[in-house]
Amino acid sequence: MDLRIFTRNIELNSEAEEYIDKKLVRLDRHLQGSTDAKLELSRTSVRSEADKTVAQMTISVAGSTLRGQEAGPNLFTAIDAVTDVMDRQIRKYKTRASKSQRKGSAKLQEQASAAPELPEDAIVSQFGQVVRSKRFPMKPMTIEEAITEMELLDHDFFLFQNIETEGYNVIYKRTDGDYGLIEPEAA
Repeated sequence: MDLRIFTRNIELNSEAEEYIDKKLVRLDRHLQGSTDAKLELSRTSVRSEADKTVAQMTISVAGSTLRGQEAGPNLFTAIDAVTDVMDRQIRKYKTRASKSQRKGSAKLQEQASAAPELPEDAIVSQFGQVVRSKRFPMKPMTIEEAITEMELLDHDFFLFQNIETEGYNVIYKRTDGDYGLIEPEAA
């Protein structure tokens, strides 16, 4: 596993780096082939609470992106928590991938999760400001594949190019547990 670590308001010592490596071995044993992983560690301070350490991990595996984020009172607790989340994400991914192969459906489509920060003078509206922008390659996929990707990313919605209509659609999770599909109409 090729891991990149980014920190904000945290200094990593050799003990912390060894601990992270040890935890990644646990995740790496579930994955076959080369995978890219990104671990973002930050310490936040909220006036009413003690400092929290936030660990966010993103793993790109076989064209899919798995993501988890957890917080804890210290670095080691946050790493433990995000590793547990990613372990569940990887198991869920492998289960869905094997089911999709058994059904004879197409391989999951590739997505890369790149999130460049916007400049400080980002557009501000009365509801807030855009604080993050994502770009990713969009390959055509079926509605079922889009639902799988959305669930693997643990998001409430997912934008994709529908292989059947060749248009861009949004699949979203409804409060009743079902899914909704938004298809734009020509004006």
